[in-house]
Amino acid sequence: MDHPHEPIDAIKTWQDWYKSHRIVAQLDKPLITKDSRENMHDTTHATDPFKESDTKAMWMQKAKEHFADTLAEYQYELSGKDFYKAFYQAAYEYLEATQKEYERTKELVDMLRYKELGQD
Repeated sequence: MDHPHEPIDAIKTWQDWYKSHRIVAQLDKPLITKDSRENMHDTTHATDPFKESDTKAMWMQKAKEHFADTLAEYQYELSGKDFYKAFYQAAYEYLEATQKEYERTKELVDMLRYKELGQD
């Protein structure tokens, strides 16, 4: 964390966004109920109030912390070359796993597509 008030600032930002994008009618203004219902499907303001760069910076910080934890945990057992090999092997195994998931999903979509078109 950059400073101790970061979580509180994030909560305050969310609360401010929520108050300004509220779509439920207030009890003291019953006549705006219809308008609030009509706008319920308007998703133009349903995006994250944080900028993409802020989000990326947050994830980069988290990744850096995880790498630091891993390095600290295995610093006496593994060399830099060992860390490199482990990272490469993990990335390669992830690639293989996602390739298998893709193939299974593509097979399902192809079966559904051809069945739907009547092409058994």
